[in-house]
Amino acid sequence: MWLFSNKLRPKEEPPLSLEEAFEMFCEGVSNHGPFWDHVLGYWKASLEHPDKIFFLKYEELKSGPTVCVKKMARFLGQPFSAEEENKGVVDEIVRMCSFDKLSNLQVNKSGYVIHMSHRNVIVL
Repeated sequence: MWLFSNKLRPKEEPPLSLEEAFEMFCEGVSNHGPFWDHVLGYWKASLEHPDKIFFLKYEELKSGPTVCVKKMARFLGQPFSAEEENKGVVDEIVRMCSFDKLSNLQVNKSGYVIHMSHRNVIVL
């Protein structure tokens, strides 16, 4: 998160040190509010409304990406057919969405982020 946050900082601002970023994270200071409160709120809401909020944990995604893609498709009301599964459509989606594949896209090497500030809030 520290590396990502520094990539999003305006060029005229110095990068945050790891220590500064860690302290800010522990104090609940981030571009999008206190991280743990944010995640906890969505997790609780997903338990109350599992038909409206699909909560996916990183550990689940890492241990079974194919299962997670199928669950997500069902949640969206677009389950894969047996034919699609047999043709490897799910596996191809997992491959196309892998960190290796996405991190090597040209847009990640040449793209940029527009920053806007408004009353102590950074909008990306």
